[in-house]
Amino acid sequence: SGDGPGGEIRLHPFLMGLAFALMISLGFWMYNYEDLPGEWIDTRESRRKIHAFCQATGAALAFAGYFVNYQAHNSTGEALFAVSSFSEGLVWLRLAHIFIGYACLGGLAAQVFIGILKYRILVDDNDDNDGEWSIHEAVGNLVYSLATLNLLIGIWLWKEFSLPVRAVITLTLITSAAFGPRWDGTRGFLSSDAEKPKKKKKKVKKPAEGETTLRTLVGRA
Repeated sequence: SGDGPGGEIRLHPFLMGLAFALMISLGFWMYNYEDLPGEWIDTRESRRKIHAFCQATGAALAFAGYFVNYQAHNSTGEALFAVSSFSEGLVWLRLAHIFIGYACLGGLAAQVFIGILKYRILVDDNDDNDGEWSIHEAVGNLVYSLATLNLLIGIWLWKEFSLPVRAVITLTLITSAAFGPRWDGTRGFLSSDAEKPKKKKKKVKKPAEGETTLRTLVGRA
């Protein structure tokens, strides 16, 4: 945890990186992509269980990362919503990191709750309600994108990281963001037909009564 007051802060980027760049990215892979190695994960039921495990573990790591951050600020007497001595760089970027971080944690808590509701309706015997809580996917992509952005900001603000370490972690995060969620608009492997948005039927415009009469007379002529 580091020496001296606030040494716990060193665990903060480590836990956040494990949460989003590793566990939650793996959860996206379980949801989105087919033909992953291993026959035991080729079924939807197995994929959903692994997806839920990865996302729940990632959420737990993220909240643990916040907890060590809270402990570090508390031990040094620094305010949570103020720029701290743990980072360096532009003040507005440091403030952005703080507020984006809280937005991510709030979104993550909501996403966990929605995910539990979604999982319950997917494993029940009623297949007609599988399309409910489809917002789960959109919220997940939003939280993941914000978290990845915030991790990148934090890495380049963190004064104990050397340039090579920052570059390697940045490449890892960009790779995770590029190949985690599906950005092409298609649905994931675990998405059922019921979850896909239904196409609206085009309404056929009926001719007016006078127009119908005129066409009838012309046809008889």
